[in-house]
Amino acid sequence: MVVNSDLFTDALIQAIDDWQSGPRDKQAKAQALKSTSSHLPQSYRNVPDCAYRQLRVNAKLGVGMATNAMPDAVSSWTTSLQVAKRFREHDLDCEKVMMIFARHPLPADVILNLNSVYANPDFMDTVKAAETRLKCEFKGIARWQNTQQEIILEETIVGKDDIISIGAFRQLSDVVPTIGERDPNAPSEDEIYRELIGKPTDEHFWTSPESAAEGARKAAQKCRAFLKRKRLWPEDLPK
Repeated sequence: MVVNSDLFTDALIQAIDDWQSGPRDKQAKAQALKSTSSHLPQSYRNVPDCAYRQLRVNAKLGVGMATNAMPDAVSSWTTSLQVAKRFREHDLDCEKVMMIFARHPLPADVILNLNSVYANPDFMDTVKAAETRLKCEFKGIARWQNTQQEIILEETIVGKDDIISIGAFRQLSDVVPTIGERDPNAPSEDEIYRELIGKPTDEHFWTSPESAAEGARKAAQKCRAFLKRKRLWPEDLPK
């Protein structure tokens, strides 16, 4: 066990734990991360080739798609596309439609790369030693550690071209068209679907980047048309 409290100070551990404990007060938490991590070598702010973020489609995002400018506050992104998709695994709300954005951050965008923090085995040793010494538990760190492969990035504006996948739920009729009247004694869609592929009808799926681009284009068109009908769309805004 190696304790490196000079590198991983109590204040830095607390700031990381606060960040990983939930999304409330992100601006204040981000500022705490900046101030407590400023002494770390630049390797702890490694810039990945790409980072990903999943967001739920809502009215605000729809207006952003119409204007091709969707502001995103300082946030955690993930360096793994599979992790970005996995965030939806246990959410069975079929009303939700999600989008995954891809971002190519610049060095100035990176507040802290938690992949680099957790890659140093001294970090968790130092966290455990601090918990013993301070008689406390860092619950955010304990719960997540590096399972989300997080990198904390400054605020940005994403556009339609940054959408690389759209996620929703698939029904049997999306895969096998229904022809004619249903036999009242026929098995349910769920039973048929399970028989065919071993998955329920409420299977979640992610589109390809090409399908996502087409979906985003059509959604932006519909949003612009709606705003024009409501006389909320100035004609001089970008199409």
